[in-house]
Amino acid sequence: MAEHGRKRSWQELAPLDRGGMAEALAGFPVQCREGLALGEGVPLDGLAGFSRVVALGMGGSGIAGALLTTLLPVEVVPVRDYTLPGWIGEESLAIALSYSGDTEETLSAFDEARTRTKRAVAVTSGGELGARCSANGIPWIRIPPGHQPRAALGYLLFPLLGLFRRLGLIPDLGEALAILDELARELAPGGEENEAQRLAQRLAGRVPLAYGAGPTAPVAVRWKTQVNENAKAPAFWAELPELCHNEVVGYELMGRLLPQGTVVFLRSRHDHPRVARRIAILEEILTNRGLDWIEVSGRGEGLPAELLSLLYLGDWTSYYLALLGGVDPTPVAIIRDLKDRLSR
Repeated sequence: MAEHGRKRSWQELAPLDRGGMAEALAGFPVQCREGLALGEGVPLDGLAGFSRVVALGMGGSGIAGALLTTLLPVEVVPVRDYTLPGWIGEESLAIALSYSGDTEETLSAFDEARTRTKRAVAVTSGGELGARCSANGIPWIRIPPGHQPRAALGYLLFPLLGLFRRLGLIPDLGEALAILDELARELAPGGEENEAQRLAQRLAGRVPLAYGAGPTAPVAVRWKTQVNENAKAPAFWAELPELCHNEVVGYELMGRLLPQGTVVFLRSRHDHPRVARRIAILEEILTNRGLDWIEVSGRGEGLPAELLSLLYLGDWTSYYLALLGGVDPTPVAIIRDLKDRLSR
C-alpha cells in the first residue's frame, strides 16, 4: 500500500478494480433475494421424496453445493469431478451447478447422474447445461449472465434455498438477509476504515491458512479460494478437528518454511465445545512457537446468518487484499489459459 514511502489510501487504490468486483460484491444481498424468487418458480413435480442431495459443481459454482452440506437437514454430497461415486442411485436428487453452463466436469457428472436418478435440477445461466436440460425435460433455473462465477454466489445458492424452503427443509432466512444488508453497507469502499480492510491489512504479504470446523468448513474453503482468485495469492484451508491429527505437526517447521503464514480461525457460536477447546489450545501452541494467528467470527443467532456473514466478510477481505497487492481482482488469466489449452 506504499508508494515511494507513502501509504496509499483505499480511494487511490480503487482504480485497480477495473473489472468492477466491488460493485459485484456490493450486490450480493440483492442477488440473494432475486435468487430466492427464482427458486420459487421451480416445479416440484418429481423432485420430492429424495433421501440425499448430490451437488455437482466446480470452483465458484461448486461452493454453493458445499454450503448446502451445512444448511440442509439431509445428507448432501458435493461432487467435484467428472464421475459419481458408485453408490449414488435413484433415492438421490442431483443438482448441477455451473454458472456458464459449460463446465466439462459438471456436464460429465450430470450426464451420469441422469442415468442413476430421475430427480434432477440445474442452476445455470445457460450454455450446454441449459440446452441439455431443455432437450431432456429437466427443470433448470436460469440465472442472470455477465458475472464471474465466484461473484454470482447469490444467484447460484439462493434459488436452491428457495426450492428447499418450499420443501420444508430450510428455516427462515430473514435474519441472514438483514445482516447481509448491514455488511454490504459497512464493508463497501468509502467512509471510515471497515473490518474487511483491517483484516486485509493484517493479512497483506502473508499466506492465510483458513481453519473451519463443521459448518464453517465450507466457509474456510471459500476464504481460501477467494484469496486465490481475487488476490492472486496462495492460501490454504483445513478442517477441525481433523487437522489436529496431522497438520499441527507441520508447525514444527512452519516458522522456517512458511514464516509469513497466518492461521485464520473461523469461529462459530455453533462450534462443538471440544472443538472450541482445541482451538484455544492451538492458539497457545502457535503463540508459543512464534507463529501468527487471528480469529474471525460471523454475525447473527441462526446458522445461515452466521455462515453467510462470515463468508461475505471473507469475500470483501480478499477484494481489499487484491488492491493491496496491486492487482485487479476480477481476471483469472491462468484459469482461462488452462481452459483454452484443454479445449485444443
